[in-house]
Amino acid sequence: MKPEKLILILAVAIAATYLNSCNSKPAQTEGQDDVMYFRNIMFSETSWDLERGSHPLTAEQAKTINNYKFTWDSHKRLASVEYNRNGVLLNYSSLGAARITYTYEGNKQLKHFYNENNEPVSNGGVFTQEYTLDNAGVRIAMQFLDKDGNPVENGNHIHNYVWQKLPDGQLRENRYNLAGDSVVMNQFCPFYELRFSYDEKGYVTRMANYEDDTLYNCTAENCGDIGVSYFSFVHNPEGDVETFSVHNTVGQLSNLYWGWAKRVSVYDNNGYPVEVSQYDQDDELLGGKNVPITRSVYDEHGALIERTSLDADKNIVNNPANGVAVTEYKYDGQGRRVETDLFDKEHNRIQNNS
Repeated sequence: MKPEKLILILAVAIAATYLNSCNSKPAQTEGQDDVMYFRNIMFSETSWDLERGSHPLTAEQAKTINNYKFTWDSHKRLASVEYNRNGVLLNYSSLGAARITYTYEGNKQLKHFYNENNEPVSNGGVFTQEYTLDNAGVRIAMQFLDKDGNPVENGNHIHNYVWQKLPDGQLRENRYNLAGDSVVMNQFCPFYELRFSYDEKGYVTRMANYEDDTLYNCTAENCGDIGVSYFSFVHNPEGDVETFSVHNTVGQLSNLYWGWAKRVSVYDNNGYPVEVSQYDQDDELLGGKNVPITRSVYDEHGALIERTSLDADKNIVNNPANGVAVTEYKYDGQGRRVETDLFDKEHNRIQNNS
């Protein structure tokens, strides 16, 4: 679990030889406009993935609908993605920032983060993600840098990633700290080497935990009582993840740290998740001190305005963790979130300490 730094260097060299998948190439497809708008960002489980939009919008629609604006440079490389409405940056995106940019220096691709005021900000203590690209423009490595450009670890003690495309088509990912030691994905998913599988559309279908070229069953405390080996993802044609399930090596559903083993999402025609149901490893809706079903409502601009906790019979319930049953969001005329209100199931207001 703790390879020498020499192994890390060799891994980068090997990756440069074998990694030839096009999924993370920072270039647009031929014939695509330099600017495009989308309602949503596609799901991802790895920093290797380049941002992709789903549910496209026209420039005219983007004036009144929250959107992710993608811009490519003159070399057809992704230059920026910003979450906005009619050019006004919004601070509740899936990007981890209101806006991200990419700059290019030789074989380096540098990712930067900005807030709704278009000011540079950190993302989990990281100001820059510096990717190394191979000759085909594919990501083979990445390291985190601080505001001054110095190497830094993120909140999960990760400093750098190394990726390699394997002969069976899987993408292998390893992560290391500043000392060069192998580190886990995060404290809730204590996996070291991961292998990702993608379908013909570039949608991730599986994230598997490996050790010594063997599918590995993690039995650490956060991996439940029967262990966790891989995550499985089922998408609809637009790329929305309808089913996210967790399994051990023999395919049995297995609870994660949070108690669920499977999440099933229902989307509206715009790709917004309107109902998410959580199941345990017996494939039954979560019980006990859990909220099994969450329902969401969006306004005509695509902004979330209400989120409600439901029991297995779809009755409104208070979340046992905080007593909240309904969360309501309010916005100004330009789409900026200005208020978040919490209520119990009787619609009594609860103090918001966030």
